[in-house]
Amino acid sequence: MAEKANHHFIPQFYLRNFSVGGDKRKAKVFCYDQSTRKSFETLVRNVGSRRHFFRIDVKGFDPNHIEDGMAEIESEISRHLAEAIAAKGFPSDAHFSSIMLLMANVAVRNPRFRSNEEFHLKIVNGMMVMMLKDRDRFEDSVKEARENGVPIRDDINYEDMKAFIDRGGYEIAIDRTYLIGLELKAVQPALEQLARRSWSLVSAEPGCTYATSDDPVILDWADGKPRPYSPGFGLQNTIVMFTISPELALVGLFVKQPAQRDHRRDQVAALNTSIARYATKQLYARDGSFELHTRTEPYVRGQDLGGALERQARGGG
Repeated sequence: MAEKANHHFIPQFYLRNFSVGGDKRKAKVFCYDQSTRKSFETLVRNVGSRRHFFRIDVKGFDPNHIEDGMAEIESEISRHLAEAIAAKGFPSDAHFSSIMLLMANVAVRNPRFRSNEEFHLKIVNGMMVMMLKDRDRFEDSVKEARENGVPIRDDINYEDMKAFIDRGGYEIAIDRTYLIGLELKAVQPALEQLARRSWSLVSAEPGCTYATSDDPVILDWADGKPRPYSPGFGLQNTIVMFTISPELALVGLFVKQPAQRDHRRDQVAALNTSIARYATKQLYARDGSFELHTRTEPYVRGQDLGGALERQARGGG
């Protein structure tokens, strides 16, 4: 059996809700790539993925253990999502739980979260500096590491290690399996905070459609005002937005709100603008007719976004 190398951090069953056609294998979406400012139509299986993104290196486990494990529960989540879309609400607690789990996974198991390695590198560098602060601390650290099974050569001494670190002639690489472990640990806290919110299923005004992206769970301040720190899923006065089809979106707040409501054209465009702003690289939609705002032009269609951004870059309107 061929190894599955292309791992989808955006589930295909989710993206197929934004596709045209009934054949799952041939489902296509409109795609706008922010890095090239080009738009094109492509198969769902070709986007929202990276090679070996969830591959692990753990003794006794298959490298695709995480990817295969998620695939086992996706069929139920997919069914619950489709039924919630049809009902324009949550038919049961199980449907609610499935969609909250989908959001939590998508929110923390993605390239943006994974690429935030600077934080981890600072911690590692800080630990190395502390370890080399004096000879006794270095020798204690080496002894503890050896007791824990770390293979450290006998010819490594304090002076050589300190000189090596002081020269800065090295590069620290964060193990992918370690990062995947951090992501898995982050899913549960995110899930708990998402489930605490009051959720409203919002319908787009007829003739208007929502888009989605390669980082589709939008977490922002509810009043739209910037803060000196980033919003968190558990912070008050924050809003979570997640489009689930071209006509439907979920909006979560920490204040009571109706289970269902409608979005006007300006609100649909505003949500699409947020989706574009928070996307890592790509936007996805049923077609290029969805609308959003640039800094210089309102209600730009997705299919015209590249040209609008070119005009903006040139200083035109």
